[in-house]
Amino acid sequence: MPKELYEEVKSDISEHVGVYAEGSYSIKKAKKVELGVDEQILKDSMIRSLARDVEKLFRSENQSYVDRMNHRIRELEKDRDNWRDKYQRLMNIGYEKYGSGWYRE
Repeated sequence: MPKELYEEVKSDISEHVGVYAEGSYSIKKAKKVELGVDEQILKDSMIRSLARDVEKLFRSENQSYVDRMNHRIRELEKDRDNWRDKYQRLMNIGYEKYGSGWYRE
């Protein structure tokens, strides 16, 4: 938020909430607090919320957005496959050099 706005509203911001100013620097550091709900419940709620938002976007028939997301998915799949191939090559090198089970030692 703009620093001027922060000065106006800082008394309304909870003590544990952090604030970033325009330009991505911290005006006020966040403080760690214990979760008020079970961590798994919070994760599940976030996943449901994100899934709902994605569904809304797909139903909006914004073809440009859908195309961008499909393109991004393909890029990530390529990255995943490249990393998997690199991992497999390294494992093969270890196997050839040290024999089976070398990575467990």
